[in-house]
Amino acid sequence: MKLLIDSQIREKYPELRIGVVIAQNLNNETYRDELVDFCQNTFNTFADKFESAKELDEVKNIIAWREIYRSFGVNPKKKKPTAESLLARAIKSGFVPHISPAVDAYLCAETMHYLPIGGYDLTKISDDIILRYAKLGESFVGVGADEEENTIEGEVVYADAARILTRCWNYKDCDYAKIDTHTKTVALFVEGAVNQITDEEIKETAKAISDNLHNYCGASCIVKFLTAEQNELEII
Repeated sequence: MKLLIDSQIREKYPELRIGVVIAQNLNNETYRDELVDFCQNTFNTFADKFESAKELDEVKNIIAWREIYRSFGVNPKKKKPTAESLLARAIKSGFVPHISPAVDAYLCAETMHYLPIGGYDLTKISDDIILRYAKLGESFVGVGADEEENTIEGEVVYADAARILTRCWNYKDCDYAKIDTHTKTVALFVEGAVNQITDEEIKETAKAISDNLHNYCGASCIVKFLTAEQNELEII
């Protein structure tokens, strides 16, 4: 299985790099007390850096992802990049996510460099994963959704041979390939599509994801990095 970058995406975003974390033998059923404490401490420490969520407007990686969304026709005020939405809630209300051990563990890494993270249960993926432009009206069912929605032409999506996996680059993952309590093998992605987001920030975030999944979910992890010179990367 490979991660593929469509030639049109590479042409539009020549600076795109992606950190990929592959985690196997994952225990996503049992919460450890230390994970709950880790999440609380991580988000409290993050929120203490800001007096209000408005200050996120000055953070370079938040600004960068807003501009990336605008570049493919999505208003980031209506559809916020996932890291911004999560971190704003943490600042406003002290929100700490408790979704599942693996999801909690990787979301904590978003507090490091404010980069969106998303991914899939790899046993649900059909063939390769490709980052490409959507066609008008491709069907999509988001995590927890009861109804189908449709893509707009030209939005950036992850897809496999069977379906759209994520809308608006990293805004919303599909329900079918979501990481749930039965998941044992996952791939998680953290991206930088412009050079304002540095290699070091991507790699440090990916390492934090790997460390958290190992420490709190017992996973065996491999971290890979797709450079700006690559259009494909072996996942597993």
